[in-house]
Amino acid sequence: MTGVAGDGDPGSRGRGPLSLIAEAEFRKLWSVGVLQGAMRWLELLAIGVWTYALTESPVLVALMTLLRQLPMALFGSVIGAVAERLDRKAILVVAQATMATTSGLLAVLVASGGVELWHVAVGAFVNGLCWSTDLPVRRTILGESVGVDRLGPAMSMDSASNNATRMVGPLAGGALYAAVGLGGAFAVASAFYGVSALVAISIRFTPVPKDPRRFTLIADIREGLAYLRRTRALLGHLGVTVIVNLFGFPYAAMAPVVGRETFQVDAVRIGLLLTVEGVGAFAGAVAIAFLARPARFRSIYLTGSALFMAGVLGFSLTTNYWVALVVLTVGGVGIAGFASMQSAIMFGEAPPAIRSRLMGVLSVCIGAGPLGVLHVGWLADRIGGSQALTVIAAEGLVALAVLVLAVPELRGRVKVSALAGSDRAGRDAGSS
Repeated sequence: MTGVAGDGDPGSRGRGPLSLIAEAEFRKLWSVGVLQGAMRWLELLAIGVWTYALTESPVLVALMTLLRQLPMALFGSVIGAVAERLDRKAILVVAQATMATTSGLLAVLVASGGVELWHVAVGAFVNGLCWSTDLPVRRTILGESVGVDRLGPAMSMDSASNNATRMVGPLAGGALYAAVGLGGAFAVASAFYGVSALVAISIRFTPVPKDPRRFTLIADIREGLAYLRRTRALLGHLGVTVIVNLFGFPYAAMAPVVGRETFQVDAVRIGLLLTVEGVGAFAGAVAIAFLARPARFRSIYLTGSALFMAGVLGFSLTTNYWVALVVLTVGGVGIAGFASMQSAIMFGEAPPAIRSRLMGVLSVCIGAGPLGVLHVGWLADRIGGSQALTVIAAEGLVALAVLVLAVPELRGRVKVSALAGSDRAGRDAGSS
């Protein structure tokens, strides 16, 4: 594959995951996702353990996770609109280089003995801002490069790699923190972000022609939101994303707290709690890449979402560390269904002209996570980490059930015509 232009020509290409791995440009985009994902989890784990050891405050641990996720909620729509008018590859390179610089500076501060909590907080926010470009930039390039005929396998394989980072990142973060402290974790993260930037530079990407009309940020964002208001299935899809990020994923911020309070384990075994979730998610995503078909995208998405939150509920109720590992592995399989289909459905049903904008809105919905982190942190301060997870998981399962009943379109099939990008907005495509 020498470049990207629109949805490509599917005529001469295989459709399975193996055909994707054979293509150099897909491997590069995939590798960038692996590298930045692993470092994200490494940093989150190391920062969480360091913050709790320094302050013994679950709220401050949650706040650090919030700062990493907050930029998605604040700037996701803006980044999506801008990505349609600027060079996506350039944005990708700048994001990786910025994360390398930020983590490197924090490593120097730790080594010099001058690091303070606010330094780490600012670094988390800056790297979170760079991370918020992933959906409207890297994953949009990836989707356009493979074409709609291989969208399901491509997004599933990308999800598999992202979930694999849950195996490596937290465990490596715990081990690095135990061996060389916070500074060592930041130094490693900086090096790998730097490698990711170099890989991004080498990607050969030919953007489709830009939209000739004048760029008006607010008007472009409103146009994307107007399309969503007319599409109940996608609105429901975004609702599921909000629910899972509000009531499911915040459990990761409490892993250091539950590990200390309930299981009395060290940083390495706290990292293992998040690692086994990644094992289940990786295995599930690989299976989905080979087996999923568009007709089942929504059912996989909903089932995975429910299974993940049920896993969080089970994790919160057990006091046995080894049982917790098994429960989180099963919950990880649910994450695979949710994460694989989250991007595939949105990208596939979005008209090409507004894909980046809608992927940006999806980022905003993912950015709802910080509110969930605050919620679970507030609860943990009052009733303990495990009990707080019990509450949020139960809330999430009830909210998901209500949404599915209220939006029956969520149980329907993905529209093939939308996957083909055949509507009027698609014909006017002009993303970069």
